[in-house]
Amino acid sequence: MRRNQFLCSMEKCTFFLVAVCVVMFSSCYNDDDLKNSISGLEDRMAKLEASLQSIQSDISTLKTLTDALSQKKSIASVLENEDGSYTIKFSDQTEVTIHNGENGEDAPQITVIKDEEDGIYYWGMTGTDGKKTFLKDGEGNKMPVTAVAPKVRINTNTKEWEISTDNGKTWEPTGVYASGEGTGDTSLFSGVSQDDDYAYFTLKDGTILKVVKSKELKCEILSGKQYFANGEEKQLPVEMSGISKYTVTKPDGWKVSLTGKGLTIIAPVAENQYAEAGGKVAIVAVASNGQSLISEIPVILGEAPVAISVGGQSVSTTLKSGIEMYYLGVMEINEYSTEMVAELVNGYSARMYMKTAALDKVPLSELLGKDTEAGKTYMIWAVPSSETGEKYQSDDVIATAIKTAATVELKASDITFEGATVSATKKGCDSYYTGIADKANYSPERVIEDLAYGGGTRQYSDYNGPLEGKTLDFLPTIIPGTTYVLWAIPYNEEGEYQTEELVTVEIPVPALTYDGTATVNVGNVVATVTSVSAPITPGTDCYKYYYFYMKEQALANYATDREVISYLIKNGKSSKEAVIFERASLEPGTKGVIVAVALDKKGQLGSLVKVQADSKDISYNASISVDVSIDPGALFTTLTLTPTGTPVKYRYVHMKLNDFRSYPYWGDEEAVKQALIMNNEVTEITVADLKENRLVIDDIEFNADYLLFMIAVDADGNPSATMTKKEYTSAKPTYVRIGRDADLWKASEPEVTIDKIEKDKFYTVWYTVKPKADCKQFYVFAGPEDYLTGMFDEQIKYVMKNGVKQTTTYSGNIYGTLPTNINVTWVDAEGRIYELSKTVVNVPE
Repeated sequence: MRRNQFLCSMEKCTFFLVAVCVVMFSSCYNDDDLKNSISGLEDRMAKLEASLQSIQSDISTLKTLTDALSQKKSIASVLENEDGSYTIKFSDQTEVTIHNGENGEDAPQITVIKDEEDGIYYWGMTGTDGKKTFLKDGEGNKMPVTAVAPKVRINTNTKEWEISTDNGKTWEPTGVYASGEGTGDTSLFSGVSQDDDYAYFTLKDGTILKVVKSKELKCEILSGKQYFANGEEKQLPVEMSGISKYTVTKPDGWKVSLTGKGLTIIAPVAENQYAEAGGKVAIVAVASNGQSLISEIPVILGEAPVAISVGGQSVSTTLKSGIEMYYLGVMEINEYSTEMVAELVNGYSARMYMKTAALDKVPLSELLGKDTEAGKTYMIWAVPSSETGEKYQSDDVIATAIKTAATVELKASDITFEGATVSATKKGCDSYYTGIADKANYSPERVIEDLAYGGGTRQYSDYNGPLEGKTLDFLPTIIPGTTYVLWAIPYNEEGEYQTEELVTVEIPVPALTYDGTATVNVGNVVATVTSVSAPITPGTDCYKYYYFYMKEQALANYATDREVISYLIKNGKSSKEAVIFERASLEPGTKGVIVAVALDKKGQLGSLVKVQADSKDISYNASISVDVSIDPGALFTTLTLTPTGTPVKYRYVHMKLNDFRSYPYWGDEEAVKQALIMNNEVTEITVADLKENRLVIDDIEFNADYLLFMIAVDADGNPSATMTKKEYTSAKPTYVRIGRDADLWKASEPEVTIDKIEKDKFYTVWYTVKPKADCKQFYVFAGPEDYLTGMFDEQIKYVMKNGVKQTTTYSGNIYGTLPTNINVTWVDAEGRIYELSKTVVNVPE
């Protein structure tokens, strides 16, 4: 005890001496470098966060645009804002804002790719080499843009941008690194333009989305007469559609601008002696067919006799001194006009709207005489009493717009241990976000935070269906005994959400019960070095069963069968039919069991079934091996395999030498051998599938260094004791040049036919490429005339890497500017590669 006290005393003394030293030296320490370092770190973090939010916002915008195409929506208006961004309003009142790219992080280029076979847009990504690839979901399927949008994040450990295609459950690296110091353009968009009939949205990778514009002409300033103080600025909402061009007129000395945010009016300052005291502000809108209309409001300098203010869902008025009586009412936007209001106050029903005192936060529903509808716009109007008794005019009407808050109605029914039926109905909103969480993990604040980073699943239509699935959220299975929270929130263009806007419904899924009589049967286990498998079939009273593979170490963590069953229900697979269950990628000699449990239609669980299922111990088969002779070509390599013994399979890794030195092997041959033994991310072929023991590997790069690793495998899954390693260089190609070998080149040149050219803002060129008899395969790449540069062989490499590979007649199209080139290179039966054929498509005369 005394020794401990002595140590404590020594620690305190040491701390005191250190503290004294810090105080003594702090007066001469310059912490500018530390401050600058912290400031720089904060700047980089701010840039990374801004880049992340910008990209996720652009992904949401891109989904809205492609949804508009698939749902046949039209664009009501395209308005440029003061900051250079564009506000796009659709025919269903949905709107998005597209921002110009700013200096920020180099980031993954998410794009959309139209499949010419089915005409559907799918999510894709453009690589650093300019090549587009489809994004795939967890099952390897292409992701239509109508499905869940991809999400992005920056891995805090690797600083690499990652992408998720399953709503954030799993993440894949993109190869793009974030530093917070980049000057790359974070926007997915490079331009917005329009003509009389279409709006055009150009993505960074050159993809152009063309959306038709509305033909119905509409332009309405949602306001009545406005009073201004000198220099005062007001912003008024405007509804517009079908407008090709517009002009704004105003009184002299007033400033007016129309942007995506609305109509901005600035009254003249008092010093401007030449300004008019009032007049009309008007928007003259013209459609592409020449139809036009005018929307106008009176503006005047001075104090309003009746000022209307709104707060939330309540209305207040302020009266100018001397005003003792006025008229006030509320109309739905589709019923409102200043002429209609003037007719009301001039008629017999005027007394219904008469007011003799100012209003103080009167509920909108009270003025309307009924409950308001969610998401609906109402016009609150007022007319001051006439001092002269003259008839009221439409220019006397003061009005302000108020829009009630949108919401989503959620309901749940038919709740059983298998799930529930849920519905989501829009109330005054055009789209909304949904999500599902375990009640134990649900937090409104966390939902709002996640929405800022692309959380939630955006919905564009009402939903009525099962709780589980991928529509409302990524919820592949329902776990009995769990209470779920389904949440929804109306979409907000500004991206600013409050917890009060969230709508939720709880779905308590009943737990399963025990002591039932249902059975399930696990058949004979077949084991290899790296896998076990067995048939599983329903037994007596079996409505459904759960099953899984558990290693003995994991099974030992559960003291009772009920604990194992609980784990099965949460983490296992389930089926109502017989299955062949296989657990692959096991370590050799793994000890484990296949566990299963059945339940009946009432949700009663039977007894737990356990069947031992151990993978075989690894046993290298010294009697089998494989030798490989390589015949390298320029575009493909032929491997001749010579086996020793009787292997039934081969496993191999074939890659460029430079790639071997990086992920996933990092130049480690032992890591490759283990991957081959475990059949982990390698290629496996059966001997029976080979013809004359030859294996052809296609699509290699010419004049490049390659590595091949291969092992043989016997019928029991045992690998050969040795691994074959081969290095080779693919052949240099024999080129056929247009100038040097003109006769040969022209004799085999594929025939390119321009089938049709159509023009809107840009051109769509349809073309056909037909190969000649000696052509083994050809590659087509269509692009701007000056897109391909460099030496002829560099151009060939680019077309082969990024173009479309074909062996028979091919038809395609390209959308963009003219002139453009249809670039074709081809390979003949002798393996010779031909210099590009360039068919130039010019603007039609």
